[in-house]
Amino acid sequence: MKNSPWLIIGAGAIGLFWACKLEKLGHKVHLVYRSESPGKKITLESLTDETGQQQVSISKHKINSLKAEELTEQYDKVLICTKSFDLKNAFAQVAANITPEADVACLCNGIGAQEALQSILLDTQTLWAGTTSEGVLKVEVNHIKHTGLGDSYFGEWRPSTPAKVFPIESMTVINIRQRMIEKLAVNAVINPITAIFNIHNGDILNEEFKPLINATLSELASVFTHPQFSYAPESQHLTSDNLKNRVNTIAQLTRLNRSSMHEDIRLQRQTENSFISGFLLDNSPIELPVQRLLYEGVAFAEQREEVKKKLLSLP
Repeated sequence: MKNSPWLIIGAGAIGLFWACKLEKLGHKVHLVYRSESPGKKITLESLTDETGQQQVSISKHKINSLKAEELTEQYDKVLICTKSFDLKNAFAQVAANITPEADVACLCNGIGAQEALQSILLDTQTLWAGTTSEGVLKVEVNHIKHTGLGDSYFGEWRPSTPAKVFPIESMTVINIRQRMIEKLAVNAVINPITAIFNIHNGDILNEEFKPLINATLSELASVFTHPQFSYAPESQHLTSDNLKNRVNTIAQLTRLNRSSMHEDIRLQRQTENSFISGFLLDNSPIELPVQRLLYEGVAFAEQREEVKKKLLSLP
């Protein structure tokens, strides 16, 4: 069923971007939206060319937008681009339209939602966990800006023998859990700090945040290199220096961007806090006082000012 359409669930920035990306690669795309229809065409505004040089280009991409209850076809390729807390429910709404041997892929922040989704899939369906560093901003219901080039990878959440290949060329990796832990590590620094202090990603490199960043990185390195951490085989390499390089690089590359958690708090939406800091607090074999403060600063608006003071007074 190579020419069968891809079903994309979620019409946020990432869902719209992947609809355009797949259409550009020659695939038919059916997009499931929840509230506002993006219509039949998406406008993609790219701020860089494929080499990363600044160059503005605008393209239009034809898609078929539907609500979940309007689906009539059976799909063997699905990409879920929702927030972590919506992942399982989003699939459940379309499950009757998914073939028994389907490839089901997901792109969401944090860890925890993938296992919940796996629990409702058929044994014959393959779950592909994905991670992407593409920078995308939703301008209007059918208009997105591609603000930064990035890489995207997918791997089997439960590896099979022989290993399978993801339906999009050159995106298959065997160490997807390691890549997701690496992304989680960066998210556990940039997302909550930018959200709590209402700053852009690059601002975390300012002098005033240096003690907080160092304390956060040191604590994360302690859990990631701990032999009893639940993902220890995939996280042992994440020392304090390794983490510092990763966070500094991403903060520089996305310095003018606002993190998804920053935007969720600004727009008073539910965050993925439970799948980032919450995941670490639930799975760490040691106490994580800094992550706990970050978790609480995001989760409880009324405590945010007090949490800020505590975070900025860390030695």
